[in-house]
Amino acid sequence: MASTNSLVLSSPPSTTNNLQQWLNNFIKTFYNHLHLNTNLPICIFQLPQTLTTQKPNSYTPQHIGLGPIHHFETNLYTNQQQLKLITSKTILAPFINTSQFDTIVQDHLVGIVPLARCCYDVYFDINDECLAWVLAIDALYLLDIMSKVTNGLPYKSFEDVFMVENQIPLVILVELLNALHLELNGDIDSSNLSSLLVKFCETRSPLKITTQETQLDLDVCNMFHLLDCMYHLIVNYRLPPKNPFLRTNFLMDVHLEDVENVVQIAGGLFPGANAILQPIKLILKLPWDKISVLVKKTLGENDTMMEINIPSVSKLSKIGKIEFSSTPGGIHDIKFDEGNLTFFLPVLELKSDSEVILRNLVAYEELMFKKETFTNLDFTEYVDLLCGIVDGVKDVKILREKNVIEGDMSDEEIVKLFNGITKSSVKNDGKTSELQKTISKVNTYYSNIPRVKAFNFIKKLFLATWKILAIVFSVMSLVLMVVTGVCEVYDCKGQFGLGNARFIFGYATGNNELTDF
Repeated sequence: MASTNSLVLSSPPSTTNNLQQWLNNFIKTFYNHLHLNTNLPICIFQLPQTLTTQKPNSYTPQHIGLGPIHHFETNLYTNQQQLKLITSKTILAPFINTSQFDTIVQDHLVGIVPLARCCYDVYFDINDECLAWVLAIDALYLLDIMSKVTNGLPYKSFEDVFMVENQIPLVILVELLNALHLELNGDIDSSNLSSLLVKFCETRSPLKITTQETQLDLDVCNMFHLLDCMYHLIVNYRLPPKNPFLRTNFLMDVHLEDVENVVQIAGGLFPGANAILQPIKLILKLPWDKISVLVKKTLGENDTMMEINIPSVSKLSKIGKIEFSSTPGGIHDIKFDEGNLTFFLPVLELKSDSEVILRNLVAYEELMFKKETFTNLDFTEYVDLLCGIVDGVKDVKILREKNVIEGDMSDEEIVKLFNGITKSSVKNDGKTSELQKTISKVNTYYSNIPRVKAFNFIKKLFLATWKILAIVFSVMSLVLMVVTGVCEVYDCKGQFGLGNARFIFGYATGNNELTDF
């Protein structure tokens, strides 16, 4: 069979025959789009390398290819095509004679293939009938997986089913089920598919999406595919409105006296201290903001942070005395109670396939945000938060003790997971989300702790000083080596006193240590 690359045509081919074929398909697609009355956006993507290079196996199906992007991949097609056909026969048996299925494909699915094409960000160089069969077989296979799992049967390839590139448009599932039920002189109850999707997502969702008291409604007509259902069930889940259960902030801000005042007080208490403290006062008056910019430019530092700016769980707990507690809500219910010093986080259940699901949910949200279909980056910001507060095993253990993290993934694997996801570079158009405000509250409280404030000041002061000194000594060493080399040729050591200078800076010319900054 053809490979995936032969199905995708993003630019005109070089040969005349292929160019004519491309033109015919393009004209047909153009008129299909022109006459389609749909609000379906692009929602199934071929992921860019900027997302997949970090961990390709998390985005490329390893066992089962669903939909035209991966259906014809050689390794997946060879291993799974026969299984798909057997599964199709099994799932069709209660409805119709399987020999009649070609009529259903022709009468019901071929006509909506142009609609399904609108969901993909690439054009597939196969005719509508072929694409209809691909989507029909894969849709039946997906329905079979969801039915078995919701009935308690095991399945091993959850990772593949929730990948961005492996999605089947729900419009195909709805039309297929409608056609099958029409053969039984009935009609499909859309809540059946809705319930199936919710139950299936619930079995694999890393975050809570339903409770025993409240069953979330899922409008299938407004969902795009399975991953989109999972995304909206997670992001839209929150505690029902009620009286605020968090106490009003009554913690007074703790202010540390300016270091200059501390220097003056210390000078009055300890005679002779001024001799030591005066240079520090002089250093404080230097324009460190301008110096910092100069140092960054000189050393070629990158301003982009790889992780969100927030202390780890262990630091917040040990130094900030902040308690962590689970909330029965979702990511919109993340709160920092400044009065009780409690950080409320939703329960995160991590399983063997959770990393793939988390990564693909983030990728999906970012791509939909770039297409301006989504207006917020709620899930991405939540994952960024976890990447920021989980640095080591100690952090995971604290969150486990507080029932914030559950599941069978080991502590080491969780640390590796959240240390392996880079902070999102997608900009949120300058808007400040509620989660960002919460993180800001945590950072403000933590940075105002006297111990932390003093440490940050000293760290900033001496780090900047050390970098400046490193540059100065590097330049001095370079100049000294050049002058020494010249004088060795022209015998001018005695004139400039370089004999003593070389003795003083011998390590610079001998070991070259100062030139290695």
